[in-house]
Amino acid sequence: MDGHPTKFLRARIRHALFTVVPDRLTGGRLRARHLRQPIELTKITVGHVDWPLAFDGLKIAHLSDFHFGHLAASERIREAVITANATEPDLVALTGDLIDLHADDCGLLFAELAQLQAPLGIFMVLGNHDHLHAPRKVIAAARAVGITVLMNECIEVQRRGSALTVGGIDWSNRIKDDALRLREMGVMPHLLLAHNPKAFASASALGVPLTLAGHTHGGQIARRTKPQHNLAFTHRFTSGLYERDGSHLIVTRGVGAWFPLRVHCPPEIVLVEMRSLAEG
Repeated sequence: MDGHPTKFLRARIRHALFTVVPDRLTGGRLRARHLRQPIELTKITVGHVDWPLAFDGLKIAHLSDFHFGHLAASERIREAVITANATEPDLVALTGDLIDLHADDCGLLFAELAQLQAPLGIFMVLGNHDHLHAPRKVIAAARAVGITVLMNECIEVQRRGSALTVGGIDWSNRIKDDALRLREMGVMPHLLLAHNPKAFASASALGVPLTLAGHTHGGQIARRTKPQHNLAFTHRFTSGLYERDGSHLIVTRGVGAWFPLRVHCPPEIVLVEMRSLAEG
């Protein structure tokens, strides 16, 4: 195992206490109810002066936090893929926690994600759960189906003779680590993928136009009329669109969950339409 044995053990204990045992006590009804919740499609349009004109109107399907495992089997992933493909995105962003615990069956997950369709590519970063068991196996399985895994690096995609720089940083829970990784890239991306929304502190300070993140699940339990009031109270950015110094952050509630209860906080895929405000 090339992950974190101690964290993995704690995660297995938490999974048993908050997911497996409650689900068994209810005869599987918790899991069944959780999986009956439809995946919502949220559409957000954002503009930025530094977004390349050639990529004006770019459509990005943003998916995160599948937590493939007990609460999200292949059928749930297939549902998300169908929903994303129906939006006809130009690019797909996967912002971490693709698996929940074990990486042994991640080939099944990526067999489904291989059906995603986007002419400019499918890009992915790892989340904290992806690092628990065998992150190298997760990375290998993703790359085997053509998904580009970004590990503190940037890549350019081309359109009409112009380039869009897509960057991705590996899982981090420390703002100063995010800042160091971004600076070490050498080139600031137009689009940054990060599992943890904390990365926005550094990304906005460096002028990155758009950051996509997950991790919070929107709190999973929120107030009906005020969704920003939720159980992710330790996070400043929990769900939706944020702006700072002209830079934008979009945090998705994610497709999956690590315990079988979502209240006023349904699973979500975000379709981002990015507009260029540059003068032509």
